[in-house]
Amino acid sequence: MSIETALKTAMETIPDCVAAGYVDMETGMLLGACANDQEDAEALDALAIAVANLFQGRGVGAFETLLRQSGNADSENPGFGEIAVFSKDRLNIFLRTQAYPDHVVCYICRRSANVGLALTKSHLSLGPVTAAV
Repeated sequence: MSIETALKTAMETIPDCVAAGYVDMETGMLLGACANDQEDAEALDALAIAVANLFQGRGVGAFETLLRQSGNADSENPGFGEIAVFSKDRLNIFLRTQAYPDHVVCYICRRSANVGLALTKSHLSLGPVTAAV
């Protein structure tokens, strides 16, 4: 199965999902994408560049350091595994893959999406999406 097919299948299961992308943080490249319209495809392109900074930027790095110092960080899997960001009209979900720690799967959902269900379905999609890489 291609990465685009895996992302499309994931989008069908995630509530109110309008776009999905697979990003390599080392290069900032969008390795695969699927979107319902051109506007969401363009949003994915912009997110691909920002994802590395989101997961590896100074602010997040400082926060992770504080967590490690307080004993609340996972020493086996450093760094955030997921980040959810609400914007004006979208819920953006970013999930780091375990098989490829420098890769992130991005889902863009309408703000009306059930957050808990969107996060759960996003997690369930990681296996098939990662297997398509």
